[in-house]
Amino acid sequence: MAVPLTTIFSWFEKGDTPTQDQFQQTFSSFRHLEEKIKIDEVAGLPEAFQKTLSTETFTNHLNDENAHNSVLAKLNASNLTPANIDQWKEKLKINLAATIDGGEEPGNVYTKQQIGEIVSVFQAKDDEMLEQIEIINQMLASDDVNLDKIQEIVDYIKENRQQIELIKDALVNGSSDDEIRLIGSYANWSAVTHQNQFNDLVYGKIQHVEEEVASEKITYEQRVRGDSVIKHDLNTLSFVIDAYDIITMFTVPLKVRRIDTNSIEVLFDSIPPNIIQLTIKKI
Repeated sequence: MAVPLTTIFSWFEKGDTPTQDQFQQTFSSFRHLEEKIKIDEVAGLPEAFQKTLSTETFTNHLNDENAHNSVLAKLNASNLTPANIDQWKEKLKINLAATIDGGEEPGNVYTKQQIGEIVSVFQAKDDEMLEQIEIINQMLASDDVNLDKIQEIVDYIKENRQQIELIKDALVNGSSDDEIRLIGSYANWSAVTHQNQFNDLVYGKIQHVEEEVASEKITYEQRVRGDSVIKHDLNTLSFVIDAYDIITMFTVPLKVRRIDTNSIEVLFDSIPPNIIQLTIKKI
């Protein structure tokens, strides 16, 4: 039985000599380092152990990826709901960040490749429209005598619509065009008096105009990245040249040096950031 400390202290006061029995009682009141303490001798320890988990249970808990599924996000974020994801984005200040398409999730911006495809579609349409506009402008601005001849033919048809209707009636009734005499006089087109002569003459002139227009090349187009030598085969030193950025659609300034009647050199003030469309028109 343990002796109170006050009693032990009284045995060792100055001038006292402890007895053998007192020494034994003193040391018996304390535990030796080699003496193991039993669990049931420690107050509350057995109850505390009852509240702990077994090693197996603890290990299983550590290995269970769903152990904290309701309060913690998984490494692969598979347990996050759309609302959770939006809350994370807002907390991390990335809710307004640009995103691209990924899997089943659509993004809010286009990729560089997608933009390039869209621009290519628009550019193709623009090129087609510009080509048609250029053809119309060339026809309107041209002083080619062949176009004047075509206009004469059109004017004749307008002025002689009644005669044409008579021709139609005559054909319906079985008459041939070599029996129809022309009302007007066409001195500039040689001596023609009957419809068949006029038809042959008009057909020949239209054929001639078409052949000349088809055989003569008056424009050349090419795309470049920077300073280049262009082989245009227009056989002329007189021309106008247009250059524009196919992405921004702005006209680009450049210098042109004539090498010969079929070759030129184009020089830019600085390297263009995008492809440049060149159109050379013979004048």
